[in-house]
Amino acid sequence: MEVSEHISGKTRREIITFRQETGFIKTMDDIAVEEPLAIDIEELNDDSERVGVIMRTPIMDGYLAIGFLYSEGFLSGPADIDGIDGLESDGVSRRNQITVRLRRKIGFRVQTRFINSACGVCGRSTIADLLMRHGKIIDDAQIDLPTILSLPAKMGDAQSLFMTTGGVHAAALFDTDGYLKIICEDIGRHNAVDKVIGYKVIENLDMDAGILMVSGRAGFEIVEKAFIAGFPIVASVSAPSSLAVQVAESMGITLVCFLRNNKFNVYSHPERILP
Repeated sequence: MEVSEHISGKTRREIITFRQETGFIKTMDDIAVEEPLAIDIEELNDDSERVGVIMRTPIMDGYLAIGFLYSEGFLSGPADIDGIDGLESDGVSRRNQITVRLRRKIGFRVQTRFINSACGVCGRSTIADLLMRHGKIIDDAQIDLPTILSLPAKMGDAQSLFMTTGGVHAAALFDTDGYLKIICEDIGRHNAVDKVIGYKVIENLDMDAGILMVSGRAGFEIVEKAFIAGFPIVASVSAPSSLAVQVAESMGITLVCFLRNNKFNVYSHPERILP
């Protein structure tokens, strides 16, 4: 069987497929690419240091690297970034390695993290630690019912890689009027969220009133990353976890789950949803 070179996060492969009406036939199938991305940082022209190796889909690698570094506390905003080395013109690292040059010392010892596409760095922080570092979200952002009910269809229509492969998660950033600012896809749902956060940082968006929507379940680390990025509303098409609900309640986030088929549940801070 032949495999073609992957383009735009997917690869085409000849496969054997079975259908009751046709039996076994040869056909071509689009498959989501999963490859490692090594992320290095270079502080004030010092030697570079590896901070993470992430299994990801090679799209928007620059956004992924910056979003990951922001979520992990290696940088606090675009002013900390001196440059990104290792990216091609389409924003992908063909060598699967990126170096982010920082304008400041990070002030703590780096430990390389190896992260698969199924989850992030689970259990690395407590709620108290996060509140101490960032403070509770206090935001009067509100969204009305027609707008929030429209989000799943808008996100679904923009999931081009999922449409052809069926094998990636999505994270989307909306404003409170339901306008889609950015959608990111990746084989790892945490990576998709980091790409959204990286977009917010690199483009220096004033999106503290933004709505983060994810295609899978709303686990602890999805809500944690949204909190660090300052998003007051998190929406998910699937279920939350108990810790995600606890974090959202403690940190001032409105958590909306099972948002699909014109229905949803609100698990925390319902005051942001206009009746």
